Amino acid sequence: MPSPTPSLTTKAARDLIRETALPGTTGNGVGLEIEWFTSPSRSPRSVAELRAILEPHLPLPRGSEITFEPGGQLELSSRVMRTCGAAVNAVARDTSAVRAALKPHGIELTASGIDPHRPLRLSTDDQRYVSMKAYFDGTNRAGAHMMCTTAAVHVNVDAGSDAAGLRRWKLAHQIGPMLVAAFANSPIVQARPSGWLSSRMGAWLAIDSTRSRPALNGADPRDAWASYALRANVMFLRTQPRYQPMREPLTFESWIRDGHKLGYPTAEDLTYHLTTLFPPVRPRGWLELRMIDMMPDPWWRAAAVVATALLSHDRTSVIADEATKNTADLWYEAARYGLHHPRLRASAQKCFAAAIEALDEIGSDKRSSSAAGDYFDRYVSQGRCPADDQLESWSASTSSTNGRDV
Repeated sequence: MPSPTPSLTTKAARDLIRETALPGTTGNGVGLEIEWFTSPSRSPRSVAELRAILEPHLPLPRGSEITFEPGGQLELSSRVMRTCGAAVNAVARDTSAVRAALKPHGIELTASGIDPHRPLRLSTDDQRYVSMKAYFDGTNRAGAHMMCTTAAVHVNVDAGSDAAGLRRWKLAHQIGPMLVAAFANSPIVQARPSGWLSSRMGAWLAIDSTRSRPALNGADPRDAWASYALRANVMFLRTQPRYQPMREPLTFESWIRDGHKLGYPTAEDLTYHLTTLFPPVRPRGWLELRMIDMMPDPWWRAAAVVATALLSHDRTSVIADEATKNTADLWYEAARYGLHHPRLRASAQKCFAAAIEALDEIGSDKRSSSAAGDYFDRYVSQGRCPADDQLESWSASTSSTNGRDV
């Protein structure tokens, strides 16, 4: 809640952000978050209904946490595990438990980067999301698409402020466009091709850039994140009884310096502000990779273990660094064209080949390793991604429908 008088300096804010961004040393923990749509999607169940159905089945067998995105997307977050294989298996086991709990109610879990039939409306009355949507609606519809119709695979890897953490910080940003392109799976928006292979990433690129562009800047990730956060626009002020969406741009740094008619920010406001920032690589005491479209089983497994191998296996990281030097800035091209872009295709093929060779050494499970190999053969080696399958299916369906209408 804002304070009537100044209570936070820019230096104190910067120090607080630095302290919480990354620890001093880099560990080997891995975590995974996957977001599922619930169907039928044209009339999705509310978050309150889904919670009520699942509550009797908690805790889940492998301890994953259930949360909900504003459009009703169901997110499963694993505990921190020692290997990527353990994290994948934990989420897979808990996904099975959730499926079993939902099935008697006629609800299924489906996977895609975007649900092409989901309405652009909230499935919750939570003030955070109501105010967030109002903030984004002031610019365009991309925010509503992002909030209500998108789903992702988030891969979380340990990183610190030491040399190993700095390397992971830089490399996570550098491989980001390649991962967008290789796992693009959202070409259909509101039942028609959007012109993007990853429409989900396209939506992120179209919202407030102060909170969605990459945060890489300078040598120290803690300094980079502090500067990013202070220069990002304030989304809303948390007041009672309702939050106040910001209608005019106000950076957090300006709020500290100049205040607002509703007050000055506190340390609590700063901590909350950090939760409203969504760069493709976000430091949260670890690195959260947010650029991968959600995919059906077993392909989400491939995304998890390949991304982990690229960042955590020394030999593979060296290959990935060299392979993605000339694609590090191609976020737009990756979302638009996927692996049809020749440079992204070449970098993906090199990265996947190296990652697959390292999977046993980083503790990948057999099913996920097999999925990664199959994914390479079916998609990456062919310069394709799951979005191409969706477009071919849409085209065949449209042709069939048109034929019946003749």
